[in-house]
Amino acid sequence: MASSFNIFSPVLRKELERLGFTEPTPIQREAFKPILEGETVFLLAPTGSGKTEAAVLPVFEAYLRLRSQGWNPLGIKILYITPLRALNRDIFRRLAELGERLSIRVEVRHGDTPASARRIQALKPPDMLITTPETLQAILPGKRMRKHLASLRWVIVDEVHELACDKRGAQLTLALERLERISGGLQRIALSATLGNPEEAARFLAGKNRPFKLVQAEKLRKVEAWVESPTPTREDLARAEEASLPPGTVARLRRLVEACQRYRSTLVFTNTREHAEALTSNLKLLYPSLKVAVHHGSLSREVRLDAEEKLKKGELQILVCTSSLELGIDIGVVDFVVQYHSPRQAVKLAQRLGRSGHRFGETARGLILAAWPDDILEAAVLLRRTFEGELEPPTLHREALDVLAHQLAGLTLDEGGLVSLEEAYKVFRRAEPYASLPPEAFYQVAAQLEAERKIRLRDGSLKARSPETYHYYFENLSTIPEVSSFLVVDYAGRRVGSLDQEFVARHARPGSQFILKGSVWRVLQVDEDRRLVEVEASELSPAAIPAWEGEVIPVTFEAALEVGRLRRLILEDLEAGGGGFKPLEGYPLSPEAKAKVVDLVRAQREKGFPVPSDRLILLESFENYLLVHVCLGDRGNRALSRLLAFLTTARLGVEVAVQSDPYRLALIAPRALDPQLVARELEALKVEGLESLMEAVIGQTELFLWRLWNNAKRFGVISREAEYRFREAQLLWKALKETPIYTETLREIFLEDLDLEAVKWLLEKLNRREIRVEVAGFQGEPSPMALPLLDKIAPHDLLRPALEKSEAVEILKARLASRLVRLLCLYRGDWETLRRLENLPERPRCPRCGSTLIAVLNPQDRETVEAVRKKLSGRRLSREEERLWLTAWKNASLIQNYGRKAALALSARGVGPSTAARLLRQPFESEEEFYQALLRAEREYLRTRAFWD
Repeated sequence: MASSFNIFSPVLRKELERLGFTEPTPIQREAFKPILEGETVFLLAPTGSGKTEAAVLPVFEAYLRLRSQGWNPLGIKILYITPLRALNRDIFRRLAELGERLSIRVEVRHGDTPASARRIQALKPPDMLITTPETLQAILPGKRMRKHLASLRWVIVDEVHELACDKRGAQLTLALERLERISGGLQRIALSATLGNPEEAARFLAGKNRPFKLVQAEKLRKVEAWVESPTPTREDLARAEEASLPPGTVARLRRLVEACQRYRSTLVFTNTREHAEALTSNLKLLYPSLKVAVHHGSLSREVRLDAEEKLKKGELQILVCTSSLELGIDIGVVDFVVQYHSPRQAVKLAQRLGRSGHRFGETARGLILAAWPDDILEAAVLLRRTFEGELEPPTLHREALDVLAHQLAGLTLDEGGLVSLEEAYKVFRRAEPYASLPPEAFYQVAAQLEAERKIRLRDGSLKARSPETYHYYFENLSTIPEVSSFLVVDYAGRRVGSLDQEFVARHARPGSQFILKGSVWRVLQVDEDRRLVEVEASELSPAAIPAWEGEVIPVTFEAALEVGRLRRLILEDLEAGGGGFKPLEGYPLSPEAKAKVVDLVRAQREKGFPVPSDRLILLESFENYLLVHVCLGDRGNRALSRLLAFLTTARLGVEVAVQSDPYRLALIAPRALDPQLVARELEALKVEGLESLMEAVIGQTELFLWRLWNNAKRFGVISREAEYRFREAQLLWKALKETPIYTETLREIFLEDLDLEAVKWLLEKLNRREIRVEVAGFQGEPSPMALPLLDKIAPHDLLRPALEKSEAVEILKARLASRLVRLLCLYRGDWETLRRLENLPERPRCPRCGSTLIAVLNPQDRETVEAVRKKLSGRRLSREEERLWLTAWKNASLIQNYGRKAALALSARGVGPSTAARLLRQPFESEEEFYQALLRAEREYLRTRAFWD
């Protein structure tokens, strides 16, 4: 084995052999020389390629060589930064023994580190410290720790792809510049899983105009993955009815368990915590003997560690998780990965697939179980992009002013309380995210801090205030907002669940609807003092917002556009006489999945609706919803929906609510909106002045006020402990309108929430007539492609029945057939019985008198039975009893005329004699059509019930 480690010195080689290290991976060999020679290195490689060792071993080698030459000052020489405490512990476990053998003291420090251990580190610092970005912020101004950091030579930043996509990354780049001043020069080494545009991420960490070397794995590990969408079998339908689950869900869970049987251990990724919990619960319900557990960030550390250990030991067959297990935490050998529903981004899919075969050279194997056609196409597009390396680039925060404010305060503390404004500007402009920061913006931030009495700004210098600067700095070490929870209770005070503060701030207003624990709730009132949301049960509508909305990964404009392109190509193939499958040949889809996609395009066309695509926008109106089908991705459609709602409200003077997904948006008004008017508003929009218009649109929205509130906290305008209140946030908006805090809030929203570039692209295409706008004629029902938003089928598949029409009919048939009813003879009133509808003859008759005047009643309805007998005995009826008698008479008349068919209609939800009579008079060509009519009647009842209950 010794020959395998010739790249290392004899001392290090000897200890590696003792610890049983295998032969270096290619990236370890490639990274060795540039790191040893002191270059800034960005290591890009998939999970399982040995990135950690590729960074650490050459640093250990360099340190051992310097130590042999007499360089070994008291202090920290190596800093290893990871985004998670769990990763800190994992890296420490992997390196501590090797460090001990080499006389390199390795220690860990984060928020959970005891005070006693921190004191020892301050007195006797380790050679290598493993920490988090927030803990680094905490130790930078400390006198003793700053002294120990003066000897720092190497900084290793792990999981850069995770840090670069939020403000933690921007904060870390400024912290690295502060470290440069303390140490006099650093070698930066960054580690990242696969991501798009690695050069940009490398520059982000290296700093302005600093050279760097990108060391990338020669090739991605072999990946075997595909997309399936199983169709429910008869057995699935029976189990669905028994378990009260959607047949599609039961079919997918069956396929999931089948696929996992071949492997020892499987990770099943979902996109939200609620879906992870629901999926685990459903698996346990359907497969009680299956060894399955759940893992996500809201669970306690003990529960997460227990699940990780059980997976390592082979005690779990399936671990259902969220992004909590995307990062490189060691969970042992994982043979297979299942992604439940589309992963929504290719980079997420690459990282998740990389968790299987977590050893260099092994094949990564995975399966995506998709549901509805959009989900299938989206998953296929993302898998193709993953195979071809077309990954989304990180969303980098540039010139984040709240981060800059905090680091200015930190710099004054670093410098003993005083630093010139010019020097501070030079220091922070060396960080790539602030390389183009205008001096005016920098000065405005400093002036804002001075106005809030967080620092002193005098004669061109920044000076710390004691104790204000100290308190401000240490209260805001983290850029992540601290979000409390609101208890959700019904009108009787019973606990429904909880909502996080951000969701309440942005969405919970009296009358608004949300989805929680698989049910829809309407907000009655919000008590901000008691942290309480009072609700009542409600029926599902497009206005209902999922409680997990903030967790949902946004689908990009580029991915959504490719989905639209595939729709167009499928339609063109169908119109040319093909089967519609040719455009899907290059995508890893099962035959069933392909058929569902093609069937949707075919159904859209056969119903007389245009097929929305990358070149066609479709507007359609249904009830009080106006749908705009446009493939701009989540953030693009979120921006366009707000613009159209604003313009429609201005034009008509009615309040317009919005909902959107990557492929469509809905404008929801008290009355039907004219699609031609909205089409004209869309076509009249111009790129010029779009940002100013959007600023006016988002103005005092809940989204803007929530983000403004949190930015004000990070600027020190309000206390870190201050709880968000809507009225106070409105006052804050007025007070801060001309400040850097307001500017930062706009920048943040345009980066994270709204994609104005996608809207600009659309408007330019419309202007050049490269995209058409079509308005669907009135059809009386929504188009097939409208259903995912109207019926909320897609997002809530795990939480409520989300049925294709044929599945829904089968479920309805089974439900009605098993329905127990009370039969009552209305001719004499002396015969009644209980019977299931499946056992009811085509023409029910009274066995005593032979009459066909038989009423079908609820089994518990004794009041109607008594009213009928009272009427037939000649006694006087009360007004209520008269109503019951008339209803029963109408009921029995329908049974007399239509037989068992009438009994089925009367047993549907919300269908009384009047609705049943209207349905039964219709000339149905098949039994299927009759049941579909019943389904529509049930849906209409559920939709309108809130208005007449």
